[in-house]
Order: sequence, then C-alpha cells, then structure tokens
Amino acid sequence: MKRAKIVAIVAIASFMVASTAYADQEITLTWGSDETLTVSVPDDLASVVNDHKSEIESALQKNGVTSATAEGYVNEAKKAYTDFLSNSSIKTTTPYGTVINGLNDMTDVLTDVIPNVQLQQNVWADAWIGHILPKPNFGFGINAGVSKLKLDALKTTGEALGIDMGGVPSTMVFPVATVDLRVGGFFLPFDVGFTISGLDTSKLGALDKAISPAYFDFFTIGGDIRYAVLKGEAILPKVSVGLGVYHMSGHIGAEKDGSAAEMDFSATTLSLSAQVSKKLVFFVPFAGARVMFTSSSVNWNAKANWAKILKTNSNIQNAIDYGILPQTFSGGSDKGLFEHVRPVIYGGFAFDLAVIDITLSGSYDFVSSIPSGALSIRFALH
Repeated sequence: MKRAKIVAIVAIASFMVASTAYADQEITLTWGSDETLTVSVPDDLASVVNDHKSEIESALQKNGVTSATAEGYVNEAKKAYTDFLSNSSIKTTTPYGTVINGLNDMTDVLTDVIPNVQLQQNVWADAWIGHILPKPNFGFGINAGVSKLKLDALKTTGEALGIDMGGVPSTMVFPVATVDLRVGGFFLPFDVGFTISGLDTSKLGALDKAISPAYFDFFTIGGDIRYAVLKGEAILPKVSVGLGVYHMSGHIGAEKDGSAAEMDFSATTLSLSAQVSKKLVFFVPFAGARVMFTSSSVNWNAKANWAKILKTNSNIQNAIDYGILPQTFSGGSDKGLFEHVRPVIYGGFAFDLAVIDITLSGSYDFVSSIPSGALSIRFALH
C-alpha cells in the first residue's frame, strides 16, 4: 500500500509533462519528525508540488510513508508518469502551467476590454446639449455596442482542463445593451450623463449556444460631466471637456463534465475626454479623444475533474482521495488606477430628427488594439 501511495505522490502529477526532455528541478519534501525526500522533477510538476507542498507533506505524514520507502520508488514513479501521459486525453504537455498562464492571460484581456466596453456607451454626438432652463435640454434612450474580445486564453485553459472548447471562437464581439440619460446644466455650460447596462449569456439562447461551454455576465453603472469650452455659436463648433467614472463587475468562464475555469472581475474607470461637434441642419458629425485610467481586480478559480480527464487508475484515484492531487486552483490580479493608461480616439455622426436622435459611433484603443462601436437611439430635446 505504501508503494502505491508514494508512486501516487510523485507520479500522479504525470499529466504535467510529456517527456523527460524538460529541465528538472529538485524538490525536497519534509514530514513527520525526521522524514525527508528529495526528488528531481520536470518544471511543470515542480510548480504544482511547490504550490501544494504543505498538502503533500501532510498526506505523507497522515499515511505513514517513510523516506526509506519513498526513495526506492522514485525511478518507478518517473516511468509511471511518462507512460501515463502517452495515453492521456490532455492536449498539452504542461497542463498545470497552461491553466495558470491561460487564466492570468485572460485576466489581462478583461482588463483591456472592460474599459472600452464601459466608455463606448453614453456617447452623444453633441459635445454639449445645452442648459436645462429656460428651454429644457435633455434626452434618454438605448444603446447597442460591441468591443472585440479575444478568447484564445480561455480556450487554451479549458482544453488543458479537458473541456471541449471546439465551439468557442478565438475572437468574438463583446455585446453591450445600455440605457442612458443626459440632462443639461444650469448657469454654467455643462451637462451630466448617466448610464446603466448588463448582460447574461445564459438568458440569451442563441448567444449562449454559440459560445458554449463558455459563458459571461456583467453589470455596468456610471456617469460623466462635460463642460463646454465653446458653445457652438454662429459658425463655431461645440467643444467640451469631460470627466467620467464607470464601474463594471461580472463573470466569465467555461464549465463542462465537472471541470471548470471562472473569473470574477470588477473595474472602475476614470475617463478624461475632449470632444468637438458641429450640427449641419440635421446631421451632426463629431470626434473626440479620451484617456482612460482603470483600477481592476480579477479573481479566478479552476477545478479539474482528474478522475474523468486522466482515466483514473488506482494510484491516481488514491491521490485524489487523499487530496495529494489538487483538484482546485485559484489566483488573480489587481491593478491600480495608473498602472494601465489607455489613450483612445472616438467619433461618428448622428441624425437629429426632431425629437429622435440616431447616433453611430466608433472608437479605437491604441494600447490594446481594441476597436469598439455603438448604435444609439434616443428621445432628445436639445
């Protein structure tokens, strides 16, 4: 029984490597009063051992494994993981590292995309809509927008966990549906805007099916204030500068057959902007630039159903039962407001049809190379 246990301890992580061609690291395990074992293992296996070292040492002590017993089975253990991997269903030679790196990469993707999704909403063609009194100037309506979202990292992560990600595209448009309101200021030439939006793919049958087994949901709320440097009198255009604050939170992940990878994200974005517009009868072209400062937090969790993925033999099942083979991993990333600054240009045009405004807009994030677009239909008096 002890032989089976030590083979499991050192060899059950065989899914971590494809061959002994990888550079080895020495790992030392110490348990009990005087039991010590030093093993030479490939890099990917070294990562999982180091990340869960205390759990492995506790399992060794709990099951009464001695260092003398362990040493005799090291060579057999190495052969066991090499032979096992040749029959594994896992599509990468370094699954543990692939899962960790894939989720961290997806964290970076979300940190890039979220601010662009947030700020492409609540875009009004008029750089300033006017005062609220004596003539009321206000408007409200709905927006439909999209930003480019790369899912390569999520696909790679899912495949490393044995999830069939064949139906998930490498790149898709991240859709947004928004309700917004803008009200003119008083005394000084300013206006104030508010926006709220949300999306849950599980509630949208066609989209849910298209990206299955991946999914995402989010909620956004925010607002801005703009001050008119030029009011657009006579032949002059309207020119305004603005400050906006937006907050978004949500989830994105993939799950199937007991294996899963999920990220919880939240981001608060501060935006400084400048915009110019000119109304030509009922046609209103506009252009602008903004700088985005984002504070973000992403926490991820992964669950591996190794009993299914690895076509369990007795040694691996023992490792799962003893908790030696970890089935859950977690991590995350936090970024401060000034750690990732993004300059963006945006523009478009609107049709001002009496009390109905139809606005088409687009933007481009130079740092992240992310294009975004939106269509807005509003009831407006201005």
